[in-house]
Amino acid sequence: MVVAKPTPRHERIMRGTIGRILLLVGSAALYVYFKPLKTLLQSQLPLSSHLLGYILTLLSSLLLVLGLRQSLTTPLRFAYNCFIKPFLVHVNHPGDEEDVHKSRLDSFYSGQADLYDSTRTQLLKGRETMLALLASHLKAQPQAQGMAGLRGRKPKIWVDLGGGTGWNIEKMDEYLPLTYFDSIYLIDLCEPLLEIARARIKANGWKNVHVLCQDASKFVLPEWEKGELDPRGSLTAITMSYSLSMIPPFYQLLDRCDQVLDPKTGLMGVVDFYTSRTADNKERAIGTASKRVSWFAKWFWECWFEFDNVHLHGSRRDYLEYKMGTIKTYNGRNNFLNSWFIQIPYYVFLGCSRQRDASATAKSFQIEAGNALGQTNTGLLTPTSPFGTPPMPSPKCTAEMPELNLGPSAVEQTIYEVGAPLSPFHYHLRKAWRVPYLEEKIHEQFRTHIYGWTWEDPAVDVKKLGINKDDHVLAITSAGDNVLHYALAAQPARIHAVDMNPCQGHILELKLAAIQALEYNDFWMMFGEGRHPQFEKLLTTKLSPFLSSHAYAYWKAHSSQFSRNFYFRGYSGWALRLAQVAFFVAGVRGDVKRLFNASSTDEQERIWRKRLRPIFLNKVMVKLFLGNPMFNWHALGVPMNQMNCFLKDGSVEDFVEATFDPIPKLTTLKDDNYFFFLCLNGRYTRASCPAYLKPEGFKLLKSGRGTDSFKLHTDTILNVLRGLPDESLTKIIVMDSMDWFDPIPPSTPLPAPTSTAQDTLDPTPELALEHLRSELDYEILEMRRVLKIGGMAVWRSAGKRPWYIQRFELAGFRVSPIDIRENGAAIDRVNMYASFWKAEKIETA
Repeated sequence: MVVAKPTPRHERIMRGTIGRILLLVGSAALYVYFKPLKTLLQSQLPLSSHLLGYILTLLSSLLLVLGLRQSLTTPLRFAYNCFIKPFLVHVNHPGDEEDVHKSRLDSFYSGQADLYDSTRTQLLKGRETMLALLASHLKAQPQAQGMAGLRGRKPKIWVDLGGGTGWNIEKMDEYLPLTYFDSIYLIDLCEPLLEIARARIKANGWKNVHVLCQDASKFVLPEWEKGELDPRGSLTAITMSYSLSMIPPFYQLLDRCDQVLDPKTGLMGVVDFYTSRTADNKERAIGTASKRVSWFAKWFWECWFEFDNVHLHGSRRDYLEYKMGTIKTYNGRNNFLNSWFIQIPYYVFLGCSRQRDASATAKSFQIEAGNALGQTNTGLLTPTSPFGTPPMPSPKCTAEMPELNLGPSAVEQTIYEVGAPLSPFHYHLRKAWRVPYLEEKIHEQFRTHIYGWTWEDPAVDVKKLGINKDDHVLAITSAGDNVLHYALAAQPARIHAVDMNPCQGHILELKLAAIQALEYNDFWMMFGEGRHPQFEKLLTTKLSPFLSSHAYAYWKAHSSQFSRNFYFRGYSGWALRLAQVAFFVAGVRGDVKRLFNASSTDEQERIWRKRLRPIFLNKVMVKLFLGNPMFNWHALGVPMNQMNCFLKDGSVEDFVEATFDPIPKLTTLKDDNYFFFLCLNGRYTRASCPAYLKPEGFKLLKSGRGTDSFKLHTDTILNVLRGLPDESLTKIIVMDSMDWFDPIPPSTPLPAPTSTAQDTLDPTPELALEHLRSELDYEILEMRRVLKIGGMAVWRSAGKRPWYIQRFELAGFRVSPIDIRENGAAIDRVNMYASFWKAEKIETA
């Protein structure tokens, strides 16, 4: 029998669109030619002027209604079935709860099943994200070569619970070929929606996709009933798209999912509406403190969706995050009406079984990253479990689980109780760069990054500090350019990148992920050009398996940073924008372009002296901007304490002159000074860019083990040092951070080596103030403890001889300058600091 092939959807849409256009054009033409047509008809027909007018108006209106009929029918039917019909049709079906629920679903969707996909595109956001996340992680994770009895390879099975029309399956084919799975089961109770799914399967010719009309909380696959497959741990993937909130026995449902999901490689994806007002330790550990909504939004959306039997109580999501291990989670707002007021909260969740082995990541964080103190009150605020119970108890115990009812032969099943879920960092599938951290109040102050690029010259660091493959380095993260250069040029054994601002860690994590997951052209577009038109797609489909949940959620919410120019974003981006405005107002944009394209240092010097120096060093610029503490902090990241360091050596004008005057004479910007080239041009070129952005640098980092050395800490330097073992570091590079501390009088003694900084206790205001005054001393003492003999702490300073040299000497360090800016000479290609220092740990008598 020959089955007629359905007309492709795009052809049906095109035909309908053409018809509507012709009708609309016809009605519009009647209106345009209304008067001349009326005159012509009146001369030919014995009708009054008013009657002809009525006839033409009626005809044109009829044509207009015909043209809009299809466009109006869909939203009207949708509105009736969703907002009016539930109040008019009451389901009083006798029988058990499952029958009532099925009747309610059939009644609700019977009049709109054929409209479901076209009317839910804008309402049900996040479905594509969830599917793309699932697909990318399935492809990226190591595949266990499981055995199913004597049958060989374990079959790959995907179950879409509450899958309705099969839209998820068709969309998944764009991210992961459906042939990846041996079997795909769409399970739903609603027959009207399943009829659409069956037609879709037939039209696409899918042979491995099957529809089961079953209660999702009790679903049974044919392979289980026939005894061909043990249901425990048999599923490769489970998805729920806006169905968890509609299934009444959700505890039973999630328990069942936990039983049948493969504990080694199985993944579970969920997208749904939510409301929440809580923010306890679980949220802080999982990274979902941002899921909080206002009391009004919580009340309104719960009441609104309750009319359609959609339940948004927080218990559903809470139990999901408790029962399954969290790999990725993202909280979004559906602004489908482009309005600030109507924004529906929804979340995307990607998880795994809590039985998944997390020992490798635990070792990575606790041993390789030196995170030995965990959640103790004297160290890092790093989560081992968001629920406060041991993640991997020993010995293992068993706990009874709900029965897996498969008929007469069913037996009571048990699984290992593995304790409370770990944080998403522990379930990370690929390289574990980011050390776990709890979301703190202070993190909420960092809505974005301060530095989009790094000002320190890392080539000078490698050369003058002698960084080599045996070094264990701790450095401030900033934008990651410096530590990436260390990894490329010196390949140290360990690099601890530390920053209190989570967003700076997100930038470095994104760069590391992009090196591993992308081709060079995409990598260059992101960080060379500062933009990528497909960034959001790349983020989910390629980069996400290499990113922590925190970093993924951040870039998902801030994907627009790469829509135009990443380097114009963040606080440092404001400095570039203001510079562009200043150049425009002063009429020197052409001179700026000639400067960064100059072929010789003589040409650069001439342009600087004659055209640009008078702009930078005029009194208005100095007073309003360069000498303004507010501008220096918010645009340049220079606090008042650091300004005071260089003001001891002279005026603001003196500091600016000493900084910029030597630069044009050093080297051509377009060839070997990518720091200032970026600031003037707004993007890099292949000739003027950091080494890791060059093709050869990218290739070495991608193919070698250089990126394996990274551990990214989201904490203070002091807290990270506390967690590291004695004599575990050889070099500590803290950039200019020491300039930020309040000066300590020379007569003040160092704290006792056994004392503890007061920030980990519950201090009185007096003790807190005392701690702020002595925090630098505690940091220096910790540096001495963790550095090996001969190791060094290194810093740059805006002052030529900063006040805190005395504190290092008091702690037993030998302090000496690496370079001091004197006689108009630059200390490196940036030359933004007046001095460069090192403090060596020496043996004490």
